[in-house]
Amino acid sequence: MEDAELKQTVLKMLQAELEAMNFYQQASCYIKDHGALYHFNLLAEEELEHARLFYTLYPDNDLADFDELIKVLPNQKATLSTIDPQLLGRLNERAALQLAIKMEEEVAQSLRLMLQKVSSPAAKAAIEENLDSTLGHLELVQEDYRRIFASPTSE
Repeated sequence: MEDAELKQTVLKMLQAELEAMNFYQQASCYIKDHGALYHFNLLAEEELEHARLFYTLYPDNDLADFDELIKVLPNQKATLSTIDPQLLGRLNERAALQLAIKMEEEVAQSLRLMLQKVSSPAAKAAIEENLDSTLGHLELVQEDYRRIFASPTSE
């Protein structure tokens, strides 16, 4: 992967992580279940750490300070197709969890594609670590969804 392509890819994933963080922060106000609310707040923090990791992978010094990017990047054109700003205003608990599942699946797919393109061992290791974490996020949200909304089985 050429330097310009790596820069673009890392910047896209940095933005996606900040969008995911913002989603979890906004969607948490629709979560009534205490366990799921705890997880949404935890996942927001982890998405911020993922963004920080991608910031360190950026191969140049032409980016603003990380704290400034946090304010700017999520407000640019969305990179995650899952997050529709108009939908965020109409969420309920079920929809927030369903959207979180779709978002984590989308991020995982983006990371898999990125992993195929990158050649730097350090970048590969960071992306693999992020992918593992993203899959953990997905599993956590899926478990919350099943626990809250799965209908009891009749015996």
